[in-house]
Amino acid sequence: MKPIPNDYRIRSQMPLILLSLLLICLSTSNLQAQQDSPFPLELSSLNNFEYAFPEGDTLRNITKPVFLGEETFIARLKQRAESLEFDQSKDNEPRPPLGIVLCGGSARAYAHIGVLKTLEKAGIYPDFIVASSMGAIVGMLYAAGYSPQDIEFLIQALPLESFFTPIIPTNGGLINTEMFRAILRKIIGRLDVSETAIPIIITAEDLKSRQQIWIAEGPFDLVMASAFAMPAVFEPQAFDQFILIDAGATTIAPVEPALQFSNRLVISTAFYNRAMNFSSPVTVINRSVDIGKTRAGMAGIERSKALVIRNDVENLSYMQFTDPDIIIKKGEISAQNALEQLDLISRKELENAPPSGLLELRSKMHENLNKTIRDLQSGQQPSTSFTLRGIPILRLFDPFTLMPGETGTEARIGASLSFSYSKFKSDLSYFNALYPDPGKVWAIETALRVNPIDSLNVWLTTRLWGDYTPTSILSHNTEYWEIAGRTSLMKVYEEKKIGFQAGGDIFLKMDFSIANWQTCAFFHTAIPRKYKKFGPPIQPWYTANLGGFAENSVGLQNAAGLYGSLQGGFDSKWVSPKFRAFSKVSLNNQEFMESKYDGFRSSAARKVVTSNLITNVEIPFSPHELYLDISEALLLKGFELAPFFDTRWNSTSDESFRIYDWAAGLSFSFEARAFGLAPATMTFYASYSGSKIITLQFRAGMLLPE
Repeated sequence: MKPIPNDYRIRSQMPLILLSLLLICLSTSNLQAQQDSPFPLELSSLNNFEYAFPEGDTLRNITKPVFLGEETFIARLKQRAESLEFDQSKDNEPRPPLGIVLCGGSARAYAHIGVLKTLEKAGIYPDFIVASSMGAIVGMLYAAGYSPQDIEFLIQALPLESFFTPIIPTNGGLINTEMFRAILRKIIGRLDVSETAIPIIITAEDLKSRQQIWIAEGPFDLVMASAFAMPAVFEPQAFDQFILIDAGATTIAPVEPALQFSNRLVISTAFYNRAMNFSSPVTVINRSVDIGKTRAGMAGIERSKALVIRNDVENLSYMQFTDPDIIIKKGEISAQNALEQLDLISRKELENAPPSGLLELRSKMHENLNKTIRDLQSGQQPSTSFTLRGIPILRLFDPFTLMPGETGTEARIGASLSFSYSKFKSDLSYFNALYPDPGKVWAIETALRVNPIDSLNVWLTTRLWGDYTPTSILSHNTEYWEIAGRTSLMKVYEEKKIGFQAGGDIFLKMDFSIANWQTCAFFHTAIPRKYKKFGPPIQPWYTANLGGFAENSVGLQNAAGLYGSLQGGFDSKWVSPKFRAFSKVSLNNQEFMESKYDGFRSSAARKVVTSNLITNVEIPFSPHELYLDISEALLLKGFELAPFFDTRWNSTSDESFRIYDWAAGLSFSFEARAFGLAPATMTFYASYSGSKIITLQFRAGMLLPE
């Protein structure tokens, strides 16, 4: 046999030699690292995780999310991928699905609507969505098939916060969302999240297991309510075996679920990053909660390598629900700025066709949405599930005006047990009047409201009024029975509201003899006041009522006649002039007592008359964009400072019609909201009258408009 040359042997063994040298180098490097480190790098003998947290331990799986509807979501995503065209620039390989992540941020999350508008203009439609907290409201409506324009229209026409009910916290939260869920069912129908036009994952946190829950199936209204159930503020939502709260409590950016399915992502943020004064304990608590969730969100965003749209809303309050147009516009601009930073290739990578049938679905949903919103604005009530809650009663000030049969608007404090089912609501209450009339200090009240057909609403209230004995507030003296009723039938046509209202009440002494009674009925038409910041520079509004009245407020005289009011004005950026006229005229020449709720801004005594006329003129200074945020817990805005001039005309059985009194002064109005609830409007005014009376008063609401 011919001997093998040595150089051949060496060449054949060269791979083994190189591998050996590589292992020696690695070992040497590792040894050097261990020598350089003051501590050993491997202490495998100390790893006792299995012992410390054995199988079945409640903490063992706390970091592992639970994915509800995973199989269905994956199947839908695959179906979507199969329907997309291959990207020719990548050897005919399909691109990863495009995901959009919508972060939480309460009212700031309205910016996502503007982001979606801009993305669609650029031809960018998502294959799937991941959202949490308030981002889930926008994301779920978008996934269901609504266009960004329709979502904007919806939140402006029906302010979401007006359907949140403050309750006595016996179920984990201060606010019940059943009315919100009922409104959602009326708008969307009984849709399951697994049936949306665009696949979506909603994140929430489970109080029981402390695991994060990724939700891709379940009742649409329940999932949405779970998504924004801010701890302690909203009631936690029972979902299968879970008790769910807002996932924004742990991370404000739900990036992790999106990364499980794609690295082709767009993330829309709604952070809060304003300078804060930490002298307030509330501010310190808010910031301490914010640190962890913002840090976790930023870590996810950095890891994602996604296109990040950092919305320019970080200096806005989370409670600015009344400024959706401003926030949405900021979202549009922020998205446009982010897209402009991309080169043509990167921008092309994001372009994505809409899902098949989406545009046709939007057309149908648009028509249905317009009709549903008109019905709700007209007074139609959604059908609620069975709800029984305790509700606190706190109203600090009396209103400016009050129609016969209208109850629940006077200043009072107490508590109520509220029951609702379908379109029926009932309350049993006990309260104390804060500014009582004689014999009307406390009351036990039963109240019913029903919406039997269309937009017809009927209210019926029965009260037992009384006073306390001079020696003890525990001893109750009964004084009067009150029976009050009211009905309303309204219709909304475009911007106009037309309808009919009637109401009345009767006071009975304890022997059931009549003390006094009053009633009225009138036709109503209005173009409601609603200032649009990006609307015309001058925006007019008006309200007109015309009808009749009958009452017995003076001895045995039963007065009957005409009843009417007219008010209007126009809004502009800074100044919003307003006027009002209110009149009652007895046609049978019987006298009636003027009301302290007639809108005349003076505490001057009212008198017995046969006709009266109240006029009000004011020129408010209205900085619509000014607001004051107190410790991220209380938001003040809607400020109006107005000089005013009121007149009071009347006639009696002995005197002809003439001006009887006037009042001139200054009023200051504002609205306050806490934790994103519907705002409470208050007015303070100071006046001097022709009867030489100085008046300083707080009132609930605003005189103009009522």
